[in-house]
This record gives sequence, structure tokens and C-alpha cells, in this order.
Amino acid sequence: MGYIRAVVPLNDFRLFLDMESKANVIVDLSIKLHTMKYKELENESLFQSVKTDGDYVIWGGGCVKVTVKELMDIALYGGGA
Repeated sequence: MGYIRAVVPLNDFRLFLDMESKANVIVDLSIKLHTMKYKELENESLFQSVKTDGDYVIWGGGCVKVTVKELMDIALYGGGA
């Protein structure tokens, strides 16, 4: 069983995560778009293609793949951790 039940793309490069723990988290990825790993997500259609397998958030069939821990670091610390 994965940690993420569902992921929904929001405006302004934010993600809504519905967690297995029944918590909901909004992650602002706009602060990471200048980095090499997240740069491709500036493409709005790619950003909107987000999916999850429960453990990862995945865009474009795997061209960008992010762990739950990475997303929680961004949500809690702005990605500075």
C-alpha cells in the first residue's frame, strides 16, 4: 500500500496530495522550477499529467519522478532541506 492515495494538479504549479493517513497536503512546486530536476515541469501540459503509484508522484510517464519524502520536504521546508 502506498502513502499517496491521489494527486491533483492545482493552479500555479501546486499539487494537492490525498495521503493514506487521511491527511491532505498542498505542495508548492513553483519554488523548485528553477532546479534541474523540476525544470521540465514549467511545461503546463506536462505538469497537468501528474499521476501517482502510491509511493511516487510521476509526470510524463516517468520523465520526472518524485518521492513522498521529497514532496514533504518541499511542503515543510520549501525544499531547502
